[in-house]
Amino acid sequence: MMKIIKNVEVYAPAHRGKRDLLVTNGYVEGIYENVKEFDFPPNVVKVLDDKIAIPGFVDGHVHVIGGGGEGGFISRIPEIQSSELLGCGVTSVIGLLGTDSVTKSLMSLFGKVKALREEGINAYMVTGSYHYPIQTITGSVKKDMIFLDPVIGVGEVAISDHRSSAITVQEIRRLALECHVAALHTAKAGKIIVHVGKSRKMLSPLMEAVSDDEIKITTFLPTHVNRNMELLEDAAKWMKMGGYVDLTAGDSENKSVSVKDAIEYLLENGGDIEHILVSSDAQGSLPSFDDKGNFLSMRISKCSVMMNSFRECVRSGMKIEDALKPFSENVANFFKLKNAGSLNEGKRADIVFLNQRNLEIDSVMIKGEFFRKDELKIS
Repeated sequence: MMKIIKNVEVYAPAHRGKRDLLVTNGYVEGIYENVKEFDFPPNVVKVLDDKIAIPGFVDGHVHVIGGGGEGGFISRIPEIQSSELLGCGVTSVIGLLGTDSVTKSLMSLFGKVKALREEGINAYMVTGSYHYPIQTITGSVKKDMIFLDPVIGVGEVAISDHRSSAITVQEIRRLALECHVAALHTAKAGKIIVHVGKSRKMLSPLMEAVSDDEIKITTFLPTHVNRNMELLEDAAKWMKMGGYVDLTAGDSENKSVSVKDAIEYLLENGGDIEHILVSSDAQGSLPSFDDKGNFLSMRISKCSVMMNSFRECVRSGMKIEDALKPFSENVANFFKLKNAGSLNEGKRADIVFLNQRNLEIDSVMIKGEFFRKDELKIS
């Protein structure tokens, strides 16, 4: 089926201006100044005046089968639904496990990723969890990446956190080399998502692991690096070494540094915008502990923080094309997701249409299929 979407302001993320989009068989066939309908006999024509077209967000850190567990069995968090992801502007997702790798299994994660794919979501996963030795589906990281198409790396391995397995620098290095070899066999990214907790060690285990030229710094993606200012300062040092970082989008109750402020700080301190990623940690647990480490309470992270953080960046004065990159193109490039992250010819037609005035979601297209606002779960 062929579709023409007329009169939209296109950000790919680069600003392409007011254009017409031609979509065929779920992919962007072309972006034109003015498509004459009689040149292309389409089944559907939509005129979207006063709308912005952006690539669907690529959320590289989602607990798609739910996280939790720090508050007992009752704190286990439910799965996320595709309508929730689309309602947040997320069309591509990487699923992972967190603290609970016992009652939440990699097999269940694999099944959920396959289900999301059947619903049209561009879904992937990483093997492992917070804990070391790494749990896998086939018996090794290398086999998971080679034989299981959705598996593109490892994560989220925890460091500097009281919930971790105290993984050593040597173990980190060994894991990085295994991912690297698996990536060579598969042409996958072979990245390791690293959860960084509140411990004073911060990023020092990773910095030590990449202290020579044997381990590539770009193998690792430390996440939650904006949880406090001290960790963000360490992340700036990591970026100066050539590393990438992942900022966790938060809500008004979150005490972390906002995505907007974190991006500004990293850029002011020598960071490269291309090396900054943003994710939601959706369906993950946000536990609160007292000074003695006793559990106090828990909230659930939502994928809606992605669009909210994007809007905050734009409203602060950041150009739309610059604000988009950490939410889309940068993530796709880092994880080698060829059909995600940009709105260009030949890419999957995963497009979010926003109202120009307030940047609210008007509709979403996933692999060429339209979903109206009232069909999505927008929080």
